[in-house]
Amino acid sequence: MKHPLATGLIGGCLGAIILAVIMYIMKVAGSGDPGFVSMYRSTIGSNPPADEIIAAILFIISGGIWGFIFSFLVKQPTVLKGFLFGLLPTLWLWVVVNAFLGKPLFNGFNPKGIIFPLIFNMLIWGSFLGWFTSRKVRTVVV
Repeated sequence: MKHPLATGLIGGCLGAIILAVIMYIMKVAGSGDPGFVSMYRSTIGSNPPADEIIAAILFIISGGIWGFIFSFLVKQPTVLKGFLFGLLPTLWLWVVVNAFLGKPLFNGFNPKGIIFPLIFNMLIWGSFLGWFTSRKVRTVVV
């Protein structure tokens, strides 16, 4: 893949797919609906199973948009830069999305509401995004 913005878009989508799979595994283990499904239902309403499918697709697209932004801002991606970039979608969730949904900022400083977004967005998604884009954007010297 030659264009770094496309690489970021694809890497962000793939990272979001990984997160969606992890969240559905957690759901099967009894932790409840994935956050993106709950957010969709609180905004649009419930219409199973279409709401889960649509919410997952929107979540993956959102990951791609964040990946595009990452590639726009970061010209030499690394795993560490992706990890640190993952803080931006976390802050977006804590401040903008929560305000839109009428939830407390920073998830009311509930430990689970702080730790899980950091793990999901920084450790898993951001690190994957940094790794993926760093592998794809490298130039070959002949």
